[in-house]
Amino acid sequence: MAPNPFKFFLSQSITGFGNNKSHAQAGYSDLGVPLCPPTPYFGPSPTAQQCDPKASPKHEVLLERFGKIRRWTKIASALSHFISGLLSIFMESAMFYVTYRFYKTKDITTEDRPWGPWPQETKLWPTFMLAAASVVTSLLALAFLIALCCRSKRKAAAFSLLYVLVHIVGWVVISALYRIGKSDNDLWGWSCTDQAKEIQNQLGSDVLNFESLCKLQGSSWEVSIAEVGFKILTSGISFYFNHKQKGLKSKMVENMG
Repeated sequence: MAPNPFKFFLSQSITGFGNNKSHAQAGYSDLGVPLCPPTPYFGPSPTAQQCDPKASPKHEVLLERFGKIRRWTKIASALSHFISGLLSIFMESAMFYVTYRFYKTKDITTEDRPWGPWPQETKLWPTFMLAAASVVTSLLALAFLIALCCRSKRKAAAFSLLYVLVHIVGWVVISALYRIGKSDNDLWGWSCTDQAKEIQNQLGSDVLNFESLCKLQGSSWEVSIAEVGFKILTSGISFYFNHKQKGLKSKMVENMG
C-alpha cells in the first residue's frame, strides 16, 4: 500500500511522529544519547563497564555539553513556532475583519453608486489566500508546540529542513501574490484609492473607514514579509544548534569505540 502523503510530511517534519525503529540495540540516557555501543539484535549484550558513562570522563563531559545544546535547540524551536503562530494570528484576524467589513457594507448604496461603496466586481481571492495561509500556519505552529511539549526527552530537540523550506518558499509566494493582487478592484487596493476616501467622507468614517482598512491590510502584508525573514533567522539558529547536537552525539558514539 502506498504511504499516506500527509503522514509522510508529518514524519519528516516532526521528529518522533513515525513508527520506524532502529535495527540496533543500545542503552540510552535521559537525554536520548547512547550510553552503550550499539549492537545488532540477537548479538552479544554490552558489558556493564561499556554502559557506564563514568567509565569515560570524556564521555561524561560530552554528555553534559549535549544536554546544554539540546536545551538551546528546544528553546529555539519553541520560540520560532510561537512567534510564527502570533504573526499568523495577526494576519488571519486582519483578513477576517476586512472580509467582515466588506460583506457588512457592500450593500450600502449612494446616489452615484447604486452597486455600493466597493468595486462592482470586487476581487476577493488575495484576501482569502492570505487568510487561509495564516490559519494553516497558526495551526501548524500550535501542533508543533504541542508535539514539542509532549515529545519524550529523547526526541525533544528537532529540526526539519523539509518543513522550513516549505514554510519559507510558501510564504514568499503568498506575500508576492498578495502584493501583485493589489489593484483598484481588490479589497486592499481599493481601500487606498482617492475614490474610497471620497466615499468615506460621504458616508462617514463611523460607517466605513477605508483609511484604516488600507493601513490594516498594508500592515498585514508587511507582517507576511516579516514572517519570512523571522523564519529564516530562527531556522538558521535552530540548524546551528541541531548540527552541534548531532556532532556531539557522533563524538560520544566514537568515544565508546
